[in-house]
Amino acid sequence: MTTFNAMEKTEALNYLNVVTKAYAYQGYTHVVPVSLASYSELIHKIKTGKRFRIFTNNPTAVSHPFIPNLYVTNLGRLVLAIVGDNTCNPYTTGRFQNALLHPEIALLSQLMFKHRICDIPIGAYQDVEQACEMCFADFKVQIQTRAITTQCRSWSNRFGHLTTSYDRFLEFICGETNRFEVHSLVVQRKLRNGLEPVFGDPDFRDMSAYEIVQEQCKEIIQAVWRNRRQNNVLGILSREEMDIEQAQSIRLIFFVRKKHSDLIKFNSTPLYQTLEPYLMNLNLDHVVLGTTYTMNSGNAPLFQGQEQNYYDLKQIHVGNRLNVLKVQLVAPDYWFRLRDNAPSLKVERGKADYER
Repeated sequence: MTTFNAMEKTEALNYLNVVTKAYAYQGYTHVVPVSLASYSELIHKIKTGKRFRIFTNNPTAVSHPFIPNLYVTNLGRLVLAIVGDNTCNPYTTGRFQNALLHPEIALLSQLMFKHRICDIPIGAYQDVEQACEMCFADFKVQIQTRAITTQCRSWSNRFGHLTTSYDRFLEFICGETNRFEVHSLVVQRKLRNGLEPVFGDPDFRDMSAYEIVQEQCKEIIQAVWRNRRQNNVLGILSREEMDIEQAQSIRLIFFVRKKHSDLIKFNSTPLYQTLEPYLMNLNLDHVVLGTTYTMNSGNAPLFQGQEQNYYDLKQIHVGNRLNVLKVQLVAPDYWFRLRDNAPSLKVERGKADYER
């Protein structure tokens, strides 16, 4: 079982929410969205638990809003938060086309709808508790079926391979230099009303939006790699991304050797000169520098006198900072993937390519 600490969950899911814009267009609400990590936490409790008390007569931090001397248990707080969130969560309600949730989270979400827990008034607390018990018992049965077991095993294996692949890539980078910068470029194709154009539309092309983005990325990768000696690029990663408006994106992540610690603006570097001809901001097509502080300069205050996308292996706290970079790139795939259950992150150019 894959486990993350609190920092890793926060950084990974914050990055995922920023990239997908999952909550960017919500109006003001006093209800705080529940993270996918909380769904995973509840699933662990269901799989290992045998009794599920949602309410109790013993005083707790949360009292029942309508019934005196009745309180919500710690498990109940988690369950009720997820039951309410499940009806409006953009990840569980299918707001993303051709996207997959972790099989266990998808199953729990479906069963909560099936047992109609959210339709029961909280005042009917005995009915709520009974519906939750039936839902969780159903989950315990379904999670052990051959189909779900196979899906979960495949999901976990691919995530494990992704983690290993990234670790090997970073090991190569760290073996080549003690100082490097990370820069990202977002190549994006938007869709009108979230739909692919059809024959006869003015922007129709005999390619999907994702294929158009892939074609643009291949050209950029080749141009950067041809000049890798001049621009000091050691390796390139790509990460498939999508937002809630169904815009298809690939983020190219460049790992650049730094010979000295001098603070130099990115637009004065050889890599920027290579990328500049490809930058565009048109109606549907966008090729822009990223805005994530761990992968781009100029987006956060200086740290230790340097941009926060600069990494010195001999500097204080570099291990923690590299771990943040890793969980942003790798960990979101534990909960959410595009198109199929293949990893979103891919090594485009690494050790084998560099040594040719």
